[in-house]
Amino acid sequence: MKIKSMFALLVAALIITGCATQHPTMTREEWLNTTTRHYEDKTKEEVFSAAEKLFTLSDGNDYTFQHTDDSLYAVRKWSMYFVIGFASGTDNWVVTAKETEKGVKASVRASIDGSGMAPMPTVGGDISAGTIPLAGTPVTGTSLYELFWARMDYLLGKRSEWMTCEEADARKKSGVTWGWNDPLCNSFNVTDEAPTGKKKEPQPEIKSE
Repeated sequence: MKIKSMFALLVAALIITGCATQHPTMTREEWLNTTTRHYEDKTKEEVFSAAEKLFTLSDGNDYTFQHTDDSLYAVRKWSMYFVIGFASGTDNWVVTAKETEKGVKASVRASIDGSGMAPMPTVGGDISAGTIPLAGTPVTGTSLYELFWARMDYLLGKRSEWMTCEEADARKKSGVTWGWNDPLCNSFNVTDEAPTGKKKEPQPEIKSE
């Protein structure tokens, strides 16, 4: 295989895993607005319970949880296999909740830490396995966090409809949101169950004449 072809395949693998995506920088105000919500009539325990259920529905078998008085740590290990190699890593979530006079102030942060293995050309033109380091990266943008809060609102009785990954992807495609949503919507290795036990079937596209 030619070196040029190998680099093309390598770039394709990086794009699939979300590592080649470039996003604008979020301001402090944008971060806080995106990652923080207030629940006036809920307790910390209700917020943490809803968050743990959200992660369990997403991919319960692969998550482990740790709890503190005001935080929930959720860790998910994952792997993906390709024709030319594989990628593996960890999704890290921190959900915090603080009771205030106006109710519970909740916040969330997510990051991805991973590495990949792919065939790399040697000096002689043969193929060998090489490691591609992927540093742990905070998930920026609004797509993942909007989906997280929409699902939290549903589980806490604040929203009537469960937001699906298809809906989240459509909003990102239309430009309403932006950024990675892979930790909840990666079809390669996320179970993505709905609270009813069934996924919402995507609606057929309606085309105008």
